[in-house]
Amino acid sequence: MRIYDNEVQKIKSEVLREVAFSAFNKTLEEDILGIPSKVNPGPKARYRCCIYHERAVTVERVQMAIGGNNIKSQIVEVLDSACDKCLVYRFVVTETCRGCLANRCIKSCPVDAIQMVNSKAVIDQSKCIECGKCKSACPYGAIADVMRPCKRGCPTNAIKIDENKKAVIDYKKCISCGACVYQCPFGAMQEKSEIVSVINDLMKENNDMYAILAPSFATQFDYVELGKVISGIKSLGFRDVIEVALGADLIINHEATELLEFKSEKKVLTSSCCPGFVNYIYLKYPELKDSISSTVSPMVATARLIKKIDKNAKIVFVGPCIAKKSEKLRVEDVDYVLTFEELAAMIDAKDIDLENHDAMPLNNASYFGRKFAATGGVTLAIKNFLDDKGIDDVTIETCDGINECDKALKLLKFNRLNADFIEGMACKGGCIKGPATMHHGAKDIKSIDAYSKKAKENNYITSTKIFENINMSI
Repeated sequence: MRIYDNEVQKIKSEVLREVAFSAFNKTLEEDILGIPSKVNPGPKARYRCCIYHERAVTVERVQMAIGGNNIKSQIVEVLDSACDKCLVYRFVVTETCRGCLANRCIKSCPVDAIQMVNSKAVIDQSKCIECGKCKSACPYGAIADVMRPCKRGCPTNAIKIDENKKAVIDYKKCISCGACVYQCPFGAMQEKSEIVSVINDLMKENNDMYAILAPSFATQFDYVELGKVISGIKSLGFRDVIEVALGADLIINHEATELLEFKSEKKVLTSSCCPGFVNYIYLKYPELKDSISSTVSPMVATARLIKKIDKNAKIVFVGPCIAKKSEKLRVEDVDYVLTFEELAAMIDAKDIDLENHDAMPLNNASYFGRKFAATGGVTLAIKNFLDDKGIDDVTIETCDGINECDKALKLLKFNRLNADFIEGMACKGGCIKGPATMHHGAKDIKSIDAYSKKAKENNYITSTKIFENINMSI
């Protein structure tokens, strides 16, 4: 049975399923206005103040499901009607305030925004500059910081609050990591979908569509034999389903060789497989852009492999990552990017029972290629490569989450990093904890380990030996 982390993801899946159902039946144009009432039938509201508000939010979700606005670079959008429940002001005095004599909160405020009223501190929000000094000074911890979850979760301070107290994305600072999408408890942040375009192409006669599946699928569909998942995806109309872990195997030699070249020149290399990490470097540390590996991501490597064999192929990457949608804009090799949420909606729309499918073999990739899905997976693969070469003097910094990435990059910027290579994962835990995963579970790492250990190939050499002359450079 499929499990969702929270109700926000369930609601998104309901909308995506209805849109996918209509797209498969070629009735989307005539059905679109009725989807809000179908998802929110009433008469009682499930989550919001009234059924009309719920339907208004669903209208916006439908728009995102069919592609959102026309500005391609804006991967994530704010749903205006859904962004209405967060507290307006960041710092709030709670009932814990004892009206003490020290008045440290008052003395710490640089803009005189706090005074005592009836033996309790009161913040004049028209003066407050949200510096947080009052919170730090209070001996009782009576001042709460209720920064909006989307704003707190954004690693680049790209979320602002406008004059109407709505969240606004500064796209000049956005790295499309999807942290705000996952963090918003009201689902007011949502990524654009290509689900309709994918379905339209699948519905064409003699289509040449290939699904390439990120290895973290093993954590999302672990309620059924994974070979049956492959079979179920293929039954949607894809010509074939290929593991992106094979692409990871294809790039190991290239990236490890590049690392040795950098080391010989006393330079530090940073990994290139996580687009959130790469986007972060370009935005926050542009002076380090030449440190980014020229090796393509496993997604691109897999796409290039397929298109070398089938020049007419259309490639649909399926994974846990919203930032992959931004990576697709930079490359010509991948035609569409879907999330696991969108894939699940397509499976549900076609009423596919995965349990009733015959299991297809999972033998495309090696143990090390599949382990790319978790933080440390790239490091593990490169160390295995170096061990085979008898090289043991390479130091690797494995960064789990954007905060650790930032620390390593800061040290690199000032030539104080004691490492030859940085493996950067924007999401803590790696791809298995991506913002578009349907659930984040404690057993995810066990699921990816189990999937990796089932690999029939021992290493990247045996899994890729039949492939030659695939360009692995950006």
